[in-house]
Amino acid sequence: MKINAGIFQYKMRDETPLRKVQRLEKELQQTAGLDLIVCPELFLSGYGSFDKIKEFCEESGGEYAKKISLLAKKYSTAIVYGYPEISRNSLFNSAQYFDNQGLSVSNHRKKMLPPTADESKIFEPGIENSIITINGIKAAIVICYELEFPELIRKLALQGVELIIAPTGQSSNWPAAALYNCRTRAFENGIFVIYANSTGTLNGISFMGESKIIGPDGLDINNANEDEKVIVGEINTDQISLVRKKLPYLDDARKLN
Repeated sequence: MKINAGIFQYKMRDETPLRKVQRLEKELQQTAGLDLIVCPELFLSGYGSFDKIKEFCEESGGEYAKKISLLAKKYSTAIVYGYPEISRNSLFNSAQYFDNQGLSVSNHRKKMLPPTADESKIFEPGIENSIITINGIKAAIVICYELEFPELIRKLALQGVELIIAPTGQSSNWPAAALYNCRTRAFENGIFVIYANSTGTLNGISFMGESKIIGPDGLDINNANEDEKVIVGEINTDQISLVRKKLPYLDDARKLN
């Protein structure tokens, strides 16, 4: 199975969600043939400002969700984006997946909340894993800090997940997460990882970019470095079996249980 996947590495700035959606559409206009595009964590509100999170939070079917749904349908491209979700007076750090027909298939609520920028105080933790299928490829959505738990990703890989989609808001304070951990999660499980980070500086936080599409060998298929841009890479699951024949981590991991 194959898909052409993209990442919109957005430069954090103080602007409205509508302007961000417009920027996303401009990128979709200029990047043909994408099956999937992934935007960073808290794409709609920005990261690190409780005031902005409260101002721009919405339900999963809210105003901006509807606009992104229309983009997915218009450009026949599935979209994953991060946003602050309000539900029954609780806030969640969420990432929603619209398929290429604009239908909401999954709404992942971040389960693991770090103390960074008071996330663990602002948001309620999610409960469920979010496993989806994109053009026959079994994928799971995790958000930033969740990718740093090898146990979580190993469990998903043992359930047959071939692709991890990780909207992220990683600052330059913890470069190892963006430089090494995400590649290690791909390598130690023989899976693809889409790591979609922000760049730029906002609310006193310097986002380090380094968005990347990583193959099951742990090496980058494409890397955005530090600029605002869209990068594209092919996810071809045939590569998974080739890697696992040489390094059968999952088969050997099952022997440990």
